[in-house]
Amino acid sequence: MELIDSHCHLYYEPMLNNYEELIKNCKKKGINKLLTIGINLETSILNSKLSAKYREIYATVGLHPNNINEIFNDEDYINLIKKNKKIIGIGETGLDYYRTKTKLDIQRKNFIDHINLSEKCNLPLVVHTRDAENDTLQLLKLYMKKPDARLIIHCFTGTKEFAKKLLDFGAHISFSGIITFKKNNDLREVVKYVPDDKILIETDSPYLSPEPFRGKMNTPQNLDIIALEVAKIKNINEKMIYRITTNNFNKIFKII
Repeated sequence: MELIDSHCHLYYEPMLNNYEELIKNCKKKGINKLLTIGINLETSILNSKLSAKYREIYATVGLHPNNINEIFNDEDYINLIKKNKKIIGIGETGLDYYRTKTKLDIQRKNFIDHINLSEKCNLPLVVHTRDAENDTLQLLKLYMKKPDARLIIHCFTGTKEFAKKLLDFGAHISFSGIITFKKNNDLREVVKYVPDDKILIETDSPYLSPEPFRGKMNTPQNLDIIALEVAKIKNINEKMIYRITTNNFNKIFKII
């Protein structure tokens, strides 16, 4: 059985310029696919190049909500998508009211533009949301016409109530190494609540290393730790989590 890291950033250390070794070490653990996520035009271009070079790497393109100083021009991203079939998603996009307290109107406009681009290109949308639950849900409902199996809330850290509303809307929910942190019992309850056919796992490398590596630089090699934690929380066999999350990823992104 294989595992898929549904959200990582492969253009940072310790992955940068060490891709052959990273892929080899991931494969030793059954981690056979990596989705590297764009946060601006520069990293989206890098993602496209990486996915074109390595069979195991897929890519998304987008502008992170914290990058409000960069203008979002959808034609730049459409041009990348047209040239590379391994660009399989839009994002990460969304709203972050925790880090950015100003120019929230720009965040909202960029989010709407990403939703529209996702629909135009018929690609899944990868959403970042922090301290912005109500606005995130409101904009998705207003502008996303067909969310079924095409919407991912990455690195979920919200409430069970928020998770329910997202699931009712058709979203998939992805969990990171945060679920291994000792004091996150509420989040573990959310993991238990999310149905098997709506769950994904990710490392968000190089951020959010799981226990026992918390505080160190993260890599996709740690994905098996997250898979094991989900299995424990849901009280099912670890290999079942491999199969469930892989099937969900392949279905969302239409990977044969």
